[in-house]
Amino acid sequence: MKKPKLVIVGLGMAASRLLDELVKNNTQQDYDIVVFGEESVGGYNRILLSHVLSGEQTIDAIVSHDQTWFEQQQIRWFSGRKVIHIDTHGKQLTDATGGVHSYDRLVLATGSLPVRAEVPGNQLAGVFSFRDVLDAQQLLALKANAGRVLVVGAGLLGLEAAYGLVKQGLSVTVVHRSDRIMSQQLDHAAASLLQAQLASLGIEFVLSAQLLEIVGETKVTGVRLTNGDTLAAQAVVMAMGIRPNIRLAQDSGLKVQRGVVVDDCCRTSAQDVYALGECSECQGHTYGLVAPIYRQVSVLVNQLMGDATMRFRHEETPTQLKVSGITLFSFGSPLASDEAQVLCYQHPKQQWYRKVILDAQHRVIGAVMLGNTQASQAVFQRYLSAEPLAKHERALLALGQLTRVSEGV
Repeated sequence: MKKPKLVIVGLGMAASRLLDELVKNNTQQDYDIVVFGEESVGGYNRILLSHVLSGEQTIDAIVSHDQTWFEQQQIRWFSGRKVIHIDTHGKQLTDATGGVHSYDRLVLATGSLPVRAEVPGNQLAGVFSFRDVLDAQQLLALKANAGRVLVVGAGLLGLEAAYGLVKQGLSVTVVHRSDRIMSQQLDHAAASLLQAQLASLGIEFVLSAQLLEIVGETKVTGVRLTNGDTLAAQAVVMAMGIRPNIRLAQDSGLKVQRGVVVDDCCRTSAQDVYALGECSECQGHTYGLVAPIYRQVSVLVNQLMGDATMRFRHEETPTQLKVSGITLFSFGSPLASDEAQVLCYQHPKQQWYRKVILDAQHRVIGAVMLGNTQASQAVFQRYLSAEPLAKHERALLALGQLTRVSEGV
């Protein structure tokens, strides 16, 4: 009997994880699996692109799903083939070459697109994003003696890009619109400490400023900023965040808002069409970190195997940064309200900073840990459980010695 065809559009980290889980459960016995990927390199660990940029990894080393893998798993892979339309009624899709393909079940894992500043000069040669292997290859080609590289955005991605570029021997300046780096995750004290550590690695910062114009005839020669500064530059790297890649779903008539709308079983508005990863929106949330996306994968695999009991549930995901021995862990709001309790500990010599925010009932509602993060998982579990901390636990927490989840208060 002919097996139903399962088509996966996209080969980013969500799709790669899905493929691994399908193979683990021997799903090839139940489905004829076909994958369309826009990039020709295969599936790879996007998180490690900053390590490729710094020279700590090679592109080959981070690729997990290449042609050999697909052949071994007997899964068909259309390399470098973009899907441009889906007929959800006829259960067919069309690729960029004009090829028409049928499906029985379809998974959209189209990922996200980098946000670029809408300023004059943003299409000049030398303006890059930092999102995929091609971006990394182009940035690796920059010359150390050709002038500074400007990174726009001091969030997680921007700092990782800046670190990789500095490790190449490039002069790097990070421009950020806020008065502190990682402003969504850090308070002023932690941001100041982290900035000093990154500055010691050679990264320069311009805060409270935005890109006004990228200067050059055909390629970047400099930038103008809103604070009045004009800086010479050989390249500009946009690291201003991401947005869900919903164009295919939108053009094909699926329900979209910020992302492709799915329910808690990863089902879209069209029958037998699913979506997961950065392109999806579930319960009003979109995701850019792998932890919730991997939970989505588990739900979808169960769906595809006929088990509809598992449901996706939104959970807070901590932010973590690991750059050259700098360890950071944060979740919740980094700024405390007037009603909140704050447990704070700082060790200037060791460059440790730990701040945990409690509500009036002694429940954890946020934390920032830099340097010494040994209590991070215990604190985060207390946040998820919403259980109050006992008095002795609060004392341990202030010292960074709360190492397990209490059974009660």
